[in-house]
Amino acid sequence: MYPKISIKRHISLLGLLCIVSLKAICQIAISHPVERMIFQRNNSNQASINIAGTYYSAIDRIDARVVAQQGGTTTAWTTIQTNPSNGYFYGTLTATGGWYSLEVRAYKDNALIDTKTIQKVGVGEVFAIAGQSNAQGGAGVSTPATDDRVNSVNYSNDYSDYNKLPIGFSQLGSTPTANGDSTKIGPFHYVPWAWGRLGDLLATKLGVPVLFYGAGHGGTSSDHWSKSAQGLPFSGPDWIQQNLGAPYRALENSVAYYGSLTGLRGVLWHQGESDPETFLVPYYENVRNVIYKTRENTEHNSLSWVVARASRNPESHDGVVIGQNTLISGFNNIIPPVPNVFAGPNTDNIYGPTIRTDGIHFDTYAGQIEFANAWDASLNNTFFTNSTPMMASPLLAISLACNTGNPSAPILMTVASDYDKYAWSNRQNTNNESLGISNNCCGRFTNFPLSSYENLNWRTLDSVATINVSAARIAANVRKTSKKVLFSPVIDLTSFALATNPTFTTSAIQVRPNENLTLTGANCNGSYVWSTGANVNPLTFAPAATAAYTVQCKTLHCISSASSPQSVIVSSCFPSSLSLNGSVNVAESAYESKQSIQSNQIIQLSGKIDYNAKTKVELLPGFEAKAGAVFKAFILGCD
Repeated sequence: MYPKISIKRHISLLGLLCIVSLKAICQIAISHPVERMIFQRNNSNQASINIAGTYYSAIDRIDARVVAQQGGTTTAWTTIQTNPSNGYFYGTLTATGGWYSLEVRAYKDNALIDTKTIQKVGVGEVFAIAGQSNAQGGAGVSTPATDDRVNSVNYSNDYSDYNKLPIGFSQLGSTPTANGDSTKIGPFHYVPWAWGRLGDLLATKLGVPVLFYGAGHGGTSSDHWSKSAQGLPFSGPDWIQQNLGAPYRALENSVAYYGSLTGLRGVLWHQGESDPETFLVPYYENVRNVIYKTRENTEHNSLSWVVARASRNPESHDGVVIGQNTLISGFNNIIPPVPNVFAGPNTDNIYGPTIRTDGIHFDTYAGQIEFANAWDASLNNTFFTNSTPMMASPLLAISLACNTGNPSAPILMTVASDYDKYAWSNRQNTNNESLGISNNCCGRFTNFPLSSYENLNWRTLDSVATINVSAARIAANVRKTSKKVLFSPVIDLTSFALATNPTFTTSAIQVRPNENLTLTGANCNGSYVWSTGANVNPLTFAPAATAAYTVQCKTLHCISSASSPQSVIVSSCFPSSLSLNGSVNVAESAYESKQSIQSNQIIQLSGKIDYNAKTKVELLPGFEAKAGAVFKAFILGCD
């Protein structure tokens, strides 16, 4: 049993941009990208930034721009979506390499409704680190980054549990806390090691931000990696948790899970110290298997690998190094090189008591500086020009429908149905569910995702394309047969409401041509939608012809069934007797009755009216036709 060294607690739900109490003034929230997310650029120095979020009131346009903070170019305001639906907005914005703030604006009828900002988002270079202990790092010294543009997932978990992986990013240079914790390189590394230093060098040299994913696993051989990548058992120590897919699972999560969100330049491979007896061919075949598996998982056949020449344990071993060279350039025209594998540093040439105190690990500041410098020299212009990066995947489309037949779970969510596996989230992980555990030679470390991270609980039992849920923050992901994961936006439906069934009354069941009718709705928890197309309440208008009217109730996401129709006749001929009062101020349509008319109306100077009844027209006390008014009465009746 390992002693407990430290516990770093960041235990709170995601800090939302809009919380329930602020919904009245907060009209949109950005869920993607999250703070400090870096998108892999293409070889033209551009990337498409996926932008998504929730709207809390009706909007019809979303505009976005990035504002350069360090490097890059501020873009013009660009419309990324019109008439968003299904509870969320989504679009893309193209930007060049740089460190930015992202601004998003929402409009309704060309009026600005709300603006939200992500303070830091990047277009730059993204790498996955794999190998063994000199890739993963260990207890002792580390060289965190000093450049704000160097980032990682600050979470580590030896178990590589799919459901525990948070989505969030931090600067890879935080000062260690009082209890000894330091920034991690998720999903697997629990210390910065020398990668912070390399990030500084790359950010300065390239002028763009840098993101690392950590998937190295100490004490692992090429055989362990090859067999775990293929799902095969292998002979190895108990602390390599084969039942959880180690050591390969962390690399799969880096390239197929996180890489789908951000894109990826390639894999930095530093391994060989545990293969002293491995010769050229088996080493070549083992690592080749791992390379091809990452390309299968990412669906990116040209995913680049940069392979270091590393074997010192504490002596160097030619068989391993020749195998590494064969991966890069082939062997004597007999064994071909693996395509898109580039030469990393020859770290066997970096050694000495001030570099590796145990003869194996770069466990001194001087050693880590040399290690980082060597990697920086290998990641040169030739590499960046000739490698083909994998770009971030588009976000997964998700549809929303209102399930009036299930009030306890009224939200019907659907994604496309041609994927291998589905997972849904309607909550954050609990403390126990999100606990990350890392072990080394000296102890056991536990950590939690930062409170600012998306720490979604993926309900793997809901492995269906369509689910019914109650009000919550909802997201979906799908896993393809390749193991690549695609993510939907996170949609905040915590204030979701089904529409109630409205009723309405009419001011009359019959009106004359050009006479106003008023429809008054009731029992609607949203806005009224009349069959005329109007959406005001009450609705006053002059109907052109006899018609039946209905009303519906519309909330932000749902609309009710139409009410029972009510007919209103448009005709001057009334079947019953009429009793008229009030004032006639303009020319009006005649009043006609199949029976009688009584009136005490006042016909003003500008007024004009005719009365026509079958039996009588009776002018009661108070009736008056002002001088100049036009008034006629007839005893004719009407049809």
